[in-house]
Amino acid sequence: MIKAAELDKEYFLVLIPGQELVETAAQVQKIVSEHYNLYPDQIYPQLHITIDRIDKNKAELAEEILQNKAKEFGEIEIEVDRFSCIKFSGQHQLVLEVNETPSLSKFARAIHRELSEKNISTIENYEEWMFHITIVSNIFAENPIPMDELTEICLFMEGMSRPLSAYAEQLEIWRPTLDPVEKIIASFELGA
Repeated sequence: MIKAAELDKEYFLVLIPGQELVETAAQVQKIVSEHYNLYPDQIYPQLHITIDRIDKNKAELAEEILQNKAKEFGEIEIEVDRFSCIKFSGQHQLVLEVNETPSLSKFARAIHRELSEKNISTIENYEEWMFHITIVSNIFAENPIPMDELTEICLFMEGMSRPLSAYAEQLEIWRPTLDPVEKIIASFELGA
Protein backbone atom coordinates (compact mmCIF):
# COMPACT_ATOMS: atom_id res chain seq x y z
CA MET A 1 0.00 0.00 0.00
CA ILE A 2 1.27 3.46 -0.92
CA LYS A 3 1.71 5.69 2.12
CA ALA A 4 0.09 9.13 2.13
CA ALA A 5 2.37 11.97 1.10
CA GLU A 6 4.26 13.85 3.77
CA LEU A 7 3.66 17.38 2.52
CA ASP A 8 6.38 18.89 4.70
CA LYS A 9 9.04 16.46 3.40
CA GLU A 10 8.17 15.72 -0.21
CA TYR A 11 7.82 17.33 -3.61
CA PHE A 12 5.79 15.93 -6.48
CA LEU A 13 6.94 14.93 -9.95
CA VAL A 14 4.06 15.63 -12.33
CA LEU A 15 3.12 15.42 -15.99
CA ILE A 16 0.92 18.17 -17.42
CA PRO A 17 -1.67 16.70 -19.83
CA GLY A 18 -2.53 18.39 -23.11
CA GLN A 19 -5.07 21.20 -23.17
CA GLU A 20 -7.98 19.26 -24.71
CA LEU A 21 -7.96 16.72 -21.86
CA VAL A 22 -7.50 19.40 -19.20
CA GLU A 23 -10.40 21.53 -20.47
CA THR A 24 -12.88 18.65 -20.27
CA ALA A 25 -11.75 17.53 -16.79
CA ALA A 26 -11.69 21.13 -15.56
CA GLN A 27 -15.40 21.52 -16.35
CA VAL A 28 -16.31 18.85 -13.76
CA GLN A 29 -13.80 20.29 -11.28
CA LYS A 30 -15.24 23.79 -11.68
CA ILE A 31 -18.90 22.75 -11.29
CA VAL A 32 -18.26 20.92 -8.00
CA SER A 33 -15.79 23.52 -6.72
CA GLU A 34 -18.16 26.41 -7.34
CA HIS A 35 -21.14 24.58 -5.86
CA TYR A 36 -19.26 24.01 -2.59
CA ASN A 37 -17.14 27.19 -2.78
CA LEU A 38 -14.06 25.03 -2.24
CA TYR A 39 -11.65 27.73 -3.40
CA PRO A 40 -13.13 31.20 -2.72
CA ASP A 41 -10.19 32.89 -4.48
CA GLN A 42 -10.96 30.86 -7.66
CA ILE A 43 -7.48 29.26 -7.77
CA TYR A 44 -8.23 25.62 -8.51
CA PRO A 45 -5.71 22.81 -8.25
CA GLN A 46 -3.99 22.46 -11.62
CA LEU A 47 -4.92 19.16 -13.24
CA HIS A 48 -1.93 16.87 -13.48
CA ILE A 49 -0.68 13.29 -13.20
CA THR A 50 1.70 12.62 -10.33
CA ILE A 51 4.27 10.07 -11.47
CA ASP A 52 6.53 10.09 -8.41
CA ARG A 53 7.29 11.81 -5.11
CA ILE A 54 10.76 12.93 -4.10
CA ASP A 55 12.63 13.90 -0.96
CA LYS A 56 12.51 17.69 -1.01
CA ASN A 57 16.09 17.89 0.29
CA LYS A 58 17.27 16.15 -2.88
CA ALA A 59 15.41 18.32 -5.40
CA GLU A 60 18.57 19.69 -7.04
CA LEU A 61 19.90 16.20 -7.73
CA ALA A 62 16.46 15.21 -9.05
CA GLU A 63 16.52 18.20 -11.42
CA GLU A 64 19.77 17.00 -13.01
CA ILE A 65 18.34 13.52 -13.55
CA LEU A 66 15.04 14.79 -14.90
CA GLN A 67 16.71 17.23 -17.28
CA ASN A 68 18.49 14.30 -18.92
CA LYS A 69 15.48 11.95 -18.86
CA ALA A 70 13.18 14.59 -20.38
CA LYS A 71 15.52 14.82 -23.39
CA GLU A 72 15.43 11.04 -23.90
CA PHE A 73 11.65 10.82 -24.26
CA GLY A 74 9.25 12.55 -26.64
CA GLU A 75 5.64 13.30 -25.91
CA ILE A 76 3.95 10.96 -23.45
CA GLU A 77 0.55 9.63 -24.53
CA ILE A 78 -2.13 10.12 -21.88
CA GLU A 79 -5.44 8.23 -22.04
CA VAL A 80 -8.31 8.42 -19.57
CA ASP A 81 -11.58 6.57 -19.86
CA ARG A 82 -13.58 6.69 -16.65
CA PHE A 83 -14.14 8.39 -13.33
CA SER A 84 -13.16 6.50 -10.22
CA CYS A 85 -13.39 6.90 -6.49
CA ILE A 86 -10.18 6.43 -4.51
CA LYS A 87 -9.53 6.83 -0.81
CA PHE A 88 -6.48 8.62 0.59
CA SER A 89 -6.00 9.29 4.29
CA GLY A 90 -9.58 8.26 5.06
CA GLN A 91 -11.17 10.62 2.51
CA HIS A 92 -12.61 9.89 -0.92
CA GLN A 93 -11.38 11.68 -4.01
CA LEU A 94 -12.95 11.78 -7.44
CA VAL A 95 -10.35 11.01 -10.09
CA LEU A 96 -10.02 10.21 -13.75
CA GLU A 97 -8.17 6.92 -14.09
CA VAL A 98 -5.17 7.21 -16.39
CA ASN A 99 -4.46 4.17 -18.54
CA GLU A 100 -0.88 2.95 -18.59
CA THR A 101 -0.01 3.66 -22.20
CA PRO A 102 3.33 2.20 -23.35
CA SER A 103 4.97 5.64 -23.45
CA LEU A 104 3.70 6.61 -19.97
CA SER A 105 4.66 3.28 -18.43
CA LYS A 106 8.16 3.25 -19.96
CA PHE A 107 8.81 6.90 -19.02
CA ALA A 108 7.52 6.70 -15.44
CA ARG A 109 9.34 3.45 -14.66
CA ALA A 110 12.63 4.72 -16.13
CA ILE A 111 12.44 7.85 -13.99
CA HIS A 112 11.41 5.99 -10.86
CA ARG A 113 14.22 3.45 -11.30
CA GLU A 114 16.87 6.17 -11.54
CA LEU A 115 15.42 8.23 -8.68
CA SER A 116 15.25 5.10 -6.51
CA GLU A 117 18.84 4.14 -7.27
CA LYS A 118 19.94 7.57 -6.01
CA ASN A 119 17.60 7.33 -2.97
CA ILE A 120 15.56 10.36 -4.14
CA SER A 121 12.13 8.80 -4.69
CA THR A 122 10.04 8.40 -1.54
CA ILE A 123 7.80 5.68 -3.01
CA GLU A 124 8.85 2.23 -1.86
CA ASN A 125 6.35 0.01 -3.70
CA TYR A 126 6.00 1.68 -7.09
CA GLU A 127 4.26 -1.35 -8.62
CA GLU A 128 1.17 -0.30 -6.60
CA TRP A 129 1.22 3.28 -7.92
CA MET A 130 -2.00 4.26 -9.71
CA PHE A 131 -1.81 6.98 -12.34
CA HIS A 132 -4.77 9.35 -12.05
CA ILE A 133 -5.90 12.94 -12.39
CA THR A 134 -7.58 14.21 -9.23
CA ILE A 135 -10.75 16.13 -10.08
CA VAL A 136 -12.31 16.74 -6.64
CA SER A 137 -10.58 16.46 -3.28
CA ASN A 138 -10.61 18.25 0.06
CA ILE A 139 -6.82 18.64 -0.03
CA PHE A 140 -6.10 22.39 -0.18
CA ALA A 141 -9.84 23.25 -0.12
CA GLU A 142 -10.62 26.31 1.98
CA ASN A 143 -14.20 25.08 2.48
CA PRO A 144 -13.98 21.27 2.44
CA ILE A 145 -16.94 19.24 1.25
CA PRO A 146 -18.51 17.33 4.19
CA MET A 147 -17.17 13.78 4.05
CA ASP A 148 -20.55 12.12 3.51
CA GLU A 149 -21.34 14.45 0.58
CA LEU A 150 -17.89 13.98 -0.98
CA THR A 151 -18.35 10.21 -0.74
CA GLU A 152 -21.79 10.55 -2.35
CA ILE A 153 -20.44 12.66 -5.27
CA CYS A 154 -17.61 10.23 -5.72
CA LEU A 155 -19.78 7.13 -5.73
CA PHE A 156 -22.30 8.79 -8.07
CA MET A 157 -19.60 9.57 -10.66
CA GLU A 158 -17.70 6.29 -10.26
CA GLY A 159 -17.56 4.31 -13.46
CA MET A 160 -18.95 7.08 -15.66
CA SER A 161 -17.11 6.85 -18.92
CA ARG A 162 -15.33 9.82 -20.46
CA PRO A 163 -12.70 8.55 -22.93
CA LEU A 164 -10.12 11.21 -23.76
CA SER A 165 -6.55 11.22 -24.94
CA ALA A 166 -3.84 13.83 -25.23
CA TYR A 167 -0.09 14.13 -24.94
CA ALA A 168 1.94 15.40 -22.03
CA GLU A 169 4.77 17.61 -23.20
CA GLN A 170 5.83 19.00 -19.82
CA LEU A 171 7.35 17.39 -16.71
CA GLU A 172 7.52 19.48 -13.52
CA ILE A 173 8.62 19.31 -9.89
CA TRP A 174 5.99 20.87 -7.60
CA ARG A 175 5.75 22.02 -4.01
CA PRO A 176 2.45 21.03 -2.33
CA THR A 177 0.63 24.36 -2.71
CA LEU A 178 -2.08 25.92 -4.89
CA ASP A 179 -0.05 29.11 -5.41
CA PRO A 180 0.84 29.03 -9.12
CA VAL A 181 4.03 31.05 -8.58
CA GLU A 182 5.31 29.11 -5.56
CA LYS A 183 4.30 25.68 -6.85
CA ILE A 184 6.73 25.09 -9.72
CA ILE A 185 10.31 24.31 -8.69
CA ALA A 186 11.48 23.12 -12.10
CA SER A 187 9.92 22.48 -15.50
CA PHE A 188 11.21 20.31 -18.35
CA GLU A 189 9.97 20.07 -21.91
CA LEU A 190 9.83 16.47 -23.04
CA GLY A 191 12.00 15.65 -26.02
CA ALA A 192 13.60 19.12 -26.10
